[in-house]
Amino acid sequence: MAAKRILLIANPASGRHRGERRLAQAEEHLASLGHTVTAELTESAGHATLLTKSNAPDFEIVAALGGDGTVNEVTNGLMAIEPGKRPALATLPVGTGNDVALTFGLAHFKTAIDALANGNTRTLDIIRVQLVRDGESVTRHALLFVAAGFAAEVIRKTGPRVKRIFGRRFSYSVGLFRALASFRAPEFTVKWNGQEKQEMMFQICAGNTEFAGGGVMRLSPSAQPDDGLLDISLVGALGRLQIVRRFPSILSGRYVEDKRVDYFTGKRLEIDAVPPAEIQADGDIIGTTPAAIELLPGALRLVTPE
Repeated sequence: MAAKRILLIANPASGRHRGERRLAQAEEHLASLGHTVTAELTESAGHATLLTKSNAPDFEIVAALGGDGTVNEVTNGLMAIEPGKRPALATLPVGTGNDVALTFGLAHFKTAIDALANGNTRTLDIIRVQLVRDGESVTRHALLFVAAGFAAEVIRKTGPRVKRIFGRRFSYSVGLFRALASFRAPEFTVKWNGQEKQEMMFQICAGNTEFAGGGVMRLSPSAQPDDGLLDISLVGALGRLQIVRRFPSILSGRYVEDKRVDYFTGKRLEIDAVPPAEIQADGDIIGTTPAAIELLPGALRLVTPE
């Protein structure tokens, strides 16, 4: 890859505060190869989006140094830029889950740095979500998946302390069992492809890639990030014991074979719920129903290994 203008947006608190050290390594390595590098540190939630929107048009690549939350915020900043002027996205993984990095062969920091310095780009589909946050209608974007129901409760119960203690391999499993104590299935109304379904549901997921939860949960088996389709699962209401019994199938992706699960592809999904249900995207809760989920084919370029 020829010399590029690269903007590094780093979350210094990621990876038990390894972010600043990793940022210094990245800056030194990229500069030594002749790339022009500018670094910005995030200071609060949402700051990476603001930094991207303000600065990205002056660069060819914007690299998110942090976890999936940082990558998602940078993605949302890039999606606010006119498509013809939108830089490519790169990810330098320092977080707990790092699902974006795992999905695209960038799980090791050195591999991700080498890809940023010398790699190629591939075009990805992006999920757009219109939903409610703090009483207002907002639009958010996601790279991996959007889900409502139990998945959002699992994220709520998998906080920073759980991630710090149990790490990537076990933290989301711990969060799942903690969520069992408080979760109550809402009554969802779901519309897709001219069809409608209304009933109590355990979970709804629209996937752009297969895995979530640090690569341990296969939420959307066979989903591809560039096929122009969402892989959608509607899971009927389950009791606590049923959830525990089906936990291995949730991890493996075989849960979609259950008769209580509708699994299909589509480009748009509308969700409402009573009471309003939280929506999570790429591992963070972003708002509540009602929500409209839509796939934007080929909307973003991602830097990948050569």
